[in-house]
Amino acid sequence: MKFWQSSHVFQHPWSTVTQAFWRKYPNDFQSSVYGTDVIERYVDADGKLHSKRIIISDWNIPSFMKFFFGETRGYAVEYSIVDPVEQTLTLRSQNINAVSMFAMREEIRYKSVGETTQLNHEAEFLFSVSRIVDEAAENWLVGTITEAARKGLMAMESISVKVEEEMELALTAIDDISTETIRSVDSFTTDARKSIDSSIMDAEKFIDSSITDAEKFIDLSIECIDSSVNFPESGVRC
Repeated sequence: MKFWQSSHVFQHPWSTVTQAFWRKYPNDFQSSVYGTDVIERYVDADGKLHSKRIIISDWNIPSFMKFFFGETRGYAVEYSIVDPVEQTLTLRSQNINAVSMFAMREEIRYKSVGETTQLNHEAEFLFSVSRIVDEAAENWLVGTITEAARKGLMAMESISVKVEEEMELALTAIDDISTETIRSVDSFTTDARKSIDSSIMDAEKFIDSSITDAEKFIDLSIECIDSSVNFPESGVRC
């Protein structure tokens, strides 16, 4: 049995790295991974997201092992838990084919540390093909997982940068929309004020005109009454 472990610190917040994790496959660095298939997903009472996936990949088995394996395509089941409160993403995986010849178990943990994300990766594997090839097979797997982890980090870094760029573009678009909305509101308010001011001016003109006409009418009526009182014989009709 062999044990393997590594660690890494992403210079990205946990929220970015976890988004990158779910978008990891396919990527330009790990062409051996054909794809993934989610077979179960749910949120528990504590708000943790549980997922179960099948990972399909090419094992790239060396020639001295092909006689024992035959099938070079590997299948693994992955269980993951996302804890948004503690800001951790923990996953465990294990191969589900060729289990009579070897077993490989991995545990990966992404944890928020300030504005960075700590990755801890551990694995153990055991071959039981024959005494002749077991040691060589385990040594081969150490090299394989080391190289796969290196490429995996490159993929995660690349996707994390992409996620941040997309977020920046989204925020810029929101700012642009907000600015345009404010401009539209300001323009509408200005137009509304102009319209109201114009209506008030028209109303004031109408009122002034009505008052003037009323005053003229009242003055004329008074003159007419005075004429009738002082000179009743004049026959002036008002």
